[in-house]
Amino acid sequence: MQKGRDPRNMLSALFYEATGELTKLMDGFYNNIEDGLFELAYANADANQQKRIVELMRELRFRREHLMGTFIKRVQRGTEDWLAQSDSPEYLEEQLQAEKIASRCSGHFGFLLQSIAERMAHAASRDADRDSLPISPEQISYHFVMSCRNVEFDRDAVDVVQDLFHRFVLDRLGTIYGVMNQKLVDAGCPTVRELEDDTASIA
Repeated sequence: MQKGRDPRNMLSALFYEATGELTKLMDGFYNNIEDGLFELAYANADANQQKRIVELMRELRFRREHLMGTFIKRVQRGTEDWLAQSDSPEYLEEQLQAEKIASRCSGHFGFLLQSIAERMAHAASRDADRDSLPISPEQISYHFVMSCRNVEFDRDAVDVVQDLFHRFVLDRLGTIYGVMNQKLVDAGCPTVRELEDDTASIA
């Protein structure tokens, strides 16, 4: 990285770009959610559950703007807190639910996220846990769960839509992570292994 350049500006720009791409994924989630919930209701033999899913579909349509706005604001605030190295309060029940939602893809993206975390840690001269990155599956899921609670959706409502959230948002994060990692490489931010290899080659 160029000397004298504030790494927070570069990291902030990366997070800003990632948030824009995440917004597009959320739009895709919403554009497909009615068909997905119709399929889910059709496949469910329980009439009460069918009714609940249809009601939820209406509520999601009605509350789309509020939920989307809350979600993006939470992601942006999480990014600002991360860059400022300040902690935001977390709610245990929602955090556990988010970890459950994210668990299926965390391993899949684990290597790439670890690379991003190490490169960002080097750029910002700080520790960086891959799960705590503002754009990690865990944090994105947490912001989604909290946004749903903000519009008064209960845990059962989140459980109904979590597979669709996973399919249209979490499963499609790979491109965002790939671009972010490459830009960190281009900016000269190494991983721990790369630093060790450079040290060994000099020795």
